[in-house]
Amino acid sequence: MFDHLRKYAAVYVVAISGLLLTCLSSWNVRQELQSNHLKEFQWAAADRIQSVRAVVEQGLDTLLEIRGLFYAARSIDDDEFLVFTESILKRRSYIERLMWVPLSAAPALLESPTASDGRTPVVPSGSNAPRTMSARSDHQPATPAAFSAARTGSGTAQRAAPAADSELAEVIARAAQTGKLAVSGRTRLDPARPGAGYAIYAALPVFGPADASAGSSATAEKGASLLGFVVGAYDLQELVHVAINLLEPRGVEVLVRDDSAVGDARLLHFYASRLESRTARSDSGLLPEGGDEQSQVAVRIPVGDRHWSITCVATDTFRSAEAFTEAHWLVLFGGLACTVLLCLYLVRSRRELENRIRLTQTIYEREELFRQLAETVDVVFWATNAEATRLEYIGPAFRHLTGQGVRLESSELSLMLDVFRPADGRALHAALEQLRSNGGRFTIVLPVERGDRGLRWLRVCGFPVREPGCELSRIVGFFEDITEHKLAEDALRDSEEKLRTLFNHSPDLIFTVDSQADILLTNRPLPFPIGTGGEKRSELVLPANVRIGYRDRLQQVFASGCVDHFQFARDDATWWEVRMVPISSASEVMAAMVVLTDVTENRKLQWQAIRNARLASLGVLSAGVAHEINNPNHAILANASLLARIWRDALPILAEYEEEQGDFLLAGLSFHQASQVIERGMTEIGDNAKRIRKIVNNLKHLGKEDRGQMDEVADVGKILRAVARLLAARIRKHTDAFSLALPDSLPAVKGNVQQLEQVFINVIVNALESLPERSRSVRVSAAADDQGKRITVRVEDQGQGIAEDVITQIGEPFFTTKGDSGGTGLGLSISSSIIEKHGGVLRFESRENEGTTVCIELPVIKED
Repeated sequence: MFDHLRKYAAVYVVAISGLLLTCLSSWNVRQELQSNHLKEFQWAAADRIQSVRAVVEQGLDTLLEIRGLFYAARSIDDDEFLVFTESILKRRSYIERLMWVPLSAAPALLESPTASDGRTPVVPSGSNAPRTMSARSDHQPATPAAFSAARTGSGTAQRAAPAADSELAEVIARAAQTGKLAVSGRTRLDPARPGAGYAIYAALPVFGPADASAGSSATAEKGASLLGFVVGAYDLQELVHVAINLLEPRGVEVLVRDDSAVGDARLLHFYASRLESRTARSDSGLLPEGGDEQSQVAVRIPVGDRHWSITCVATDTFRSAEAFTEAHWLVLFGGLACTVLLCLYLVRSRRELENRIRLTQTIYEREELFRQLAETVDVVFWATNAEATRLEYIGPAFRHLTGQGVRLESSELSLMLDVFRPADGRALHAALEQLRSNGGRFTIVLPVERGDRGLRWLRVCGFPVREPGCELSRIVGFFEDITEHKLAEDALRDSEEKLRTLFNHSPDLIFTVDSQADILLTNRPLPFPIGTGGEKRSELVLPANVRIGYRDRLQQVFASGCVDHFQFARDDATWWEVRMVPISSASEVMAAMVVLTDVTENRKLQWQAIRNARLASLGVLSAGVAHEINNPNHAILANASLLARIWRDALPILAEYEEEQGDFLLAGLSFHQASQVIERGMTEIGDNAKRIRKIVNNLKHLGKEDRGQMDEVADVGKILRAVARLLAARIRKHTDAFSLALPDSLPAVKGNVQQLEQVFINVIVNALESLPERSRSVRVSAAADDQGKRITVRVEDQGQGIAEDVITQIGEPFFTTKGDSGGTGLGLSISSSIIEKHGGVLRFESRENEGTTVCIELPVIKED
């Protein structure tokens, strides 16, 4: 019993240790899975709450769009209102009705029903009542009549009579009293249908043009002219479904409640998970049965003048991103299985070792048989004693193998070692010593010089021979001439290594395919999965929209034996060229080699060359246009100056005539008025002609050929002033708050003046185009650092800002967010490369909806 335990002690230790470690690992995995499950539910719930919040805000912003329509147009009729709202109803499927209720029509709407709290709403009257179409004045637009657009079955808008119920009356009354956006509680979409869904109303007051910015109760109290209300009806079920359907089903139920309401009216909508077979709803606004036991996340959001609460509950089928929800059981059973297998392996290894010991007992009995066998083959067998000091046997073929006159009767070990070069002999002796020390076998390949046959290669193998007591009794082995195999192997290895080096280091993706488009050989791991049948389908490396065309072209290559190629674009904006080359054997195409080359850079260079050519053409054209404008402008300047002098000379004569004859008319004006008009007109003609001359000079300067010289001395302040004059019209178009803050003098920089102008124009134009309204500002400033080594130009705007996922790509060629308006994505890329050539840095700092700051740092000219 004791011997048995000692023999299998390792097995027992492994079994006990494996059991303990497996249980501990299973418990740890279970705890981690539960923690990750809760975190993933919180992330999923946050996504759904944010989605509902975003859709609600989009729906309420629709009322702001319609109010903007009334502010932008002097008058709106029924057809225009229907056209405008139809596009909104198509984009917002959860909006059932959009109405315009003028204040003149509001009393009838508000007085007929009674509000849900039992009060009769009151509409402001008196001096703030809107004027009708007939009472239209120059200061206030006429109030349009009541309009209403309702959704049809196809989603388009149709005219409809303005709806009226208690919730609508109450929300309009609250909007009139507060001057803010008001939202109603839950109401039926169609009260006549018992099974109809629920909706809410939202009312936005619209004030007169003088108070277009009004929207608060403080403005209403000061006597703002209230024109009416923009009212929207929102289907709660469709609103929540639109928000949630944008997300992947995860097994999360959403309960939307109105905290501003009481009783059953608190419940707005309950969204059941798409992964649940049941449909759980609660008319009381409470969570479904059993919901309190599940993980929950609740958030309260403002909706107009009300507050909603959104509660997300994880169902039993909540889907997380975990690979295995029962992974702790897998770890437990897997660990136990591995422990059992390891124990079985150790038991089997022990038994095999015992069998090997028994087998060594038969080696001595068969030694004579092996000796006879060694005498008859070309392989030279040899044997030494256990100490590797005496050669016990060497086959007679050794003399033929080495080609030397050796004495096989000698028992010296040097007989076997001296046939090799000294270094190779020492290597063989070291292998023998290593075999004696660790008992392992060895195989080495050594060269041997043979006079008549030249250099030969011998493979020397050695094996230990042990007695039943596990003691080394002798060392045996053999010599084998592998010269032909060695030479062939070396040649094949060199050829294969060269070919594989070329094949693997190719920047292209290369693979061969058969007639079924299955891959036979490739130079790198493929970026697509293996087909369902075990084959590697080559079309999966291509986008889905080009796979059919690729298969057709590949079939043509196999049929015609001609090379074919085409190009395609991926979703990541990269361009690839596919070349298909047939591999023929005799007259039959056996396979085809397909080469995928990334040609994005080539196409970018082509597009950039085209862009540069267009810009050069525009520069030449602007210079020509400037020249053509200069000629008539010179005539205007000369004639304006001449006419001004003539008028000054004629003015005393006309004044004397007035004193003698009395006042007289010139072009329907009195002499005094005409003299002022003519004097002012002459001055304006001259000033505007000079302004035209400045603009023309700027255009001619912009169109000047850029020879790419970087040794010009550039005055950054002068360049910025010229750019501001050149962009004056665009600045007036986008903003009323443009400022240029420059010191009296700045250190000079060395570079290309025209390229720096191009950079400043690109940056300022981008800042202007980012402004959402004219009241936002753009500020351009320049200053030198304290050491006077660098100049920093800052362009700060109050625009829409740049998203975090976009700001990392804005310097890449051909990346643009203004593709719909003709943007090429080359402006900032070219600007960045220009600043780098000047030894400067172009940096961006931006926050969404707050603005962007562009910093351009340039080194000043070093003083010798």
